[in-house]
Amino acid sequence: MSKIKPLFFNRPQKRFILSMLSAAVSIWSRATGKSTLIAWLMKCIVETMPRSKWALVGSTYKQILTLTLPSTIASLERLGFYKDKHYFIGRKCPAAWNGVEPYEPPLNYEHCIYFWKQGVVFQMVSQDAGGSGSRGANFDGIISDETLLLNKERYDKEVSAANRGNLRFFAKNPLHHGEFHFSSMPYGDQGKWLLDVGRYYQKDNYDFLQLQNELVKLQLEFIDKKDREFRKKQWETMQELSRQIRFYPNKETKLLYSEANTFDNLENLGLIYLEDQRATLTDFVFLVEILNKRPGTVEAGFYPTLNYHRHAYENFNNNYLEGLDYNLKKLQQVDSRMDGDCDSSCALRLAVDWGSKISVLSVAQHLVPSNEYRFLKGLYVKHPKLINDLADLFCDYYAYHLNKTLVFIEDSEWGNARKPDSDKTYNEQFIDRLKSRGWRITRTNLGRVPAYQTRYHLAHEMLGETDTRLPRIRFNKHNCRDILTAMAMAPVKQGSKGEIEKDKSSEKKLTVPGQEATHFTDTVDLHLLSIDKHVVRKQPDFSQLMVLGSLR
Repeated sequence: MSKIKPLFFNRPQKRFILSMLSAAVSIWSRATGKSTLIAWLMKCIVETMPRSKWALVGSTYKQILTLTLPSTIASLERLGFYKDKHYFIGRKCPAAWNGVEPYEPPLNYEHCIYFWKQGVVFQMVSQDAGGSGSRGANFDGIISDETLLLNKERYDKEVSAANRGNLRFFAKNPLHHGEFHFSSMPYGDQGKWLLDVGRYYQKDNYDFLQLQNELVKLQLEFIDKKDREFRKKQWETMQELSRQIRFYPNKETKLLYSEANTFDNLENLGLIYLEDQRATLTDFVFLVEILNKRPGTVEAGFYPTLNYHRHAYENFNNNYLEGLDYNLKKLQQVDSRMDGDCDSSCALRLAVDWGSKISVLSVAQHLVPSNEYRFLKGLYVKHPKLINDLADLFCDYYAYHLNKTLVFIEDSEWGNARKPDSDKTYNEQFIDRLKSRGWRITRTNLGRVPAYQTRYHLAHEMLGETDTRLPRIRFNKHNCRDILTAMAMAPVKQGSKGEIEKDKSSEKKLTVPGQEATHFTDTVDLHLLSIDKHVVRKQPDFSQLMVLGSLR
């Protein structure tokens, strides 16, 4: 007889389970147990809604395959459900097993998780071309992971509208036609509608946000200060404040809006996990994606013509992803072969910003036929990692890129610092490392970088797309998430002589979200300057030229 393994739930998970929900929006940070709840929901559905069909929604097929599935499969195992025994992914069970089908079975099971005994299907639905679509389908409910990445209008029109039918079978089941959204904290103009769902707390005159902000401040101090006595006292204060924060379902809609951060799952993770994340992540990412802090907004920042819906796109190589045949180990080995926007026959362009706390780079390609300049990827390392670490990070990700030509965009000032133990500049050491890994480097020196006012006007013009000679600027939504956030949160200020400047004061403040944001934006500036100097101006513009001649 097998030994029964006890299953432990953290406080936010218990709240979710005990609320007996039919709908929920859970804004939870990394490692809080979202996948465990998704698996728990699937278990409840399999046991209480046989022959139902649900939508498992993600913004892209890659997201579902590489982020949602692996952790959900692991959580299902802890609940006693095993892949290729209790359920199958991407196929039906063997014919001899006589699997039961849903009341409205899918046309094929290529993008389905199929619990064959109960006839329950979770159809993987994405908003790109990879996963299955939802047009014409009927679903008995929706589970959405990382909802902040979804296009809300398309979700309402294509997915939410398909949550219908089968009342004769499941009318008395509270889960039927439920919508369950799991997401990390939205920022920028992504997923703001999710936060609006929680406005019923304001109507009840309950300001949980103020308590949350106070708690996050205490938690950050707890992580940053290693003194044992301090942590002991701080922990008691944190626990007392945490008990004052409560979440409950909306009395009218019965929907539960809740927030949670990694401290809520500390018993399962251990303190070392938080300390490792603090050492690895930027301050902004740590505060938002670990401590679940709502980021502030910047009105009329340094890049006012940046428009997320116009400039950001999704493009994954779904043929490559499908070729991995749901091999979870291979799906976790992320590299540029998964990117559908990266032209492997085209040279890459790269700009770096070196810093004492963090060093960042941004990778782009200039696609001449489509007159498009694509930002493909943002990478960074934190102190004590530096030159070789950042170079290796780039080389590992683009190891399978066929054209090993790299245009290295540099200026005459910031990349020419030297470490005390080297006679070479940071840029020179970086280039040497890239060459040792098989890359051919073309150096593009911009000279002395223009003042911020010039960069401001250049970015305004390029992102505004008012000059047809200039290539369209585009950003990979997923790979350039840090870059886009940095640009959206880069403030502008007035200099001593009234000129426009980029406000970089946040870099010196430990508690300000996005303190490293401007580092990424400086690499973007280098790219834009290189476009203006080396892409556009190398060809003369004859559009305004008038040719005069004599008539005969």
